[in-house]
Amino acid sequence: MEMTRGDTFEFRFQRQTADKQIITTKPDKMFFTVKNNTYLQKSLIQKKLEDNTITYDEETNYYHVTINPEDTNDLSYGDYSYDIEIIDKGKVKTIAKGILRITDEVTFASNEV
Repeated sequence: MEMTRGDTFEFRFQRQTADKQIITTKPDKMFFTVKNNTYLQKSLIQKKLEDNTITYDEETNYYHVTINPEDTNDLSYGDYSYDIEIIDKGKVKTIAKGILRITDEVTFASNEV
């Protein structure tokens, strides 16, 4: 995934079984976590199902995640590791992982007056 630092970035996804069937039940917990690298404990951005920073649309079975400008305003340009993890009935599963690329901006938050 790629986004411009300081912008609003939204994405959505559905949970699916190995044979591509859509999973329509919500897990107990879900996390979208962004870090400098996978070895660090501290996360730079974290969104959670339980606090509604990850939302679920029951009609379409899509989960929605929004990265807000303030989430990235102070980050350096570059590549960051992310994953999406669920906890359901005591079982932990990473359902996606990859790189979030933060690209350069021209209009900084301080220019938006």
